[in-house]
Amino acid sequence: MNDKNNYKSKMTTIITNAVCGRATQTCQTTIFICSENNVEPTQVLGCTITNAKIRGSKFEDSSDKDINIRIDGEFEIHVWYETTGDTAVSKNNGKFSEVISIESLEEAKEYHNRSISAWISKNPVSLGTMIVNKAGVPMISIQVEYELGVEVVGETGINILSYKLDDKEKDAEISLDSVSKEEFNFDDINYDDVD
Repeated sequence: MNDKNNYKSKMTTIITNAVCGRATQTCQTTIFICSENNVEPTQVLGCTITNAKIRGSKFEDSSDKDINIRIDGEFEIHVWYETTGDTAVSKNNGKFSEVISIESLEEAKEYHNRSISAWISKNPVSLGTMIVNKAGVPMISIQVEYELGVEVVGETGINILSYKLDDKEKDAEISLDSVSKEEFNFDDINYDDVD
């Protein structure tokens, strides 16, 4: 085994992209939809939510230990309902704007050129509907739940300690190039001699 004193050490910094933090958050919002021609609905028959997408994300009021990300998005919401003696469908575009707080794996100042990756981990679903009267207008209230995910990646430096052999150790090392190797060729075998 080589003695430690025969090595020369040196600190090297590797610049790489690393995950600063990651989080998911369940969110809820209430969407209000007007009935067609302001006719009062008597019963909600069904609700579907489609085409959910992220419209944008940005950093917002971060501290040394927490990174706050605002995520904006939208979805389409369709609701079927019954009126007096008839059925109708109303459609609306729902929007959301949520702030997700990420606990930073390291101090935020250690990362440079940070970028955000945001996604919808659970598509919006209706938790329930209700017929309400809002400012004298009959409306359908829809409670919506969805889950958002976010990851922040930044450029950072990783310090590693590297060792270099001194000249005495280099001379003692065996070079693979100096070791002769014997090649074996199956074509040289005379199978007639084998019993």
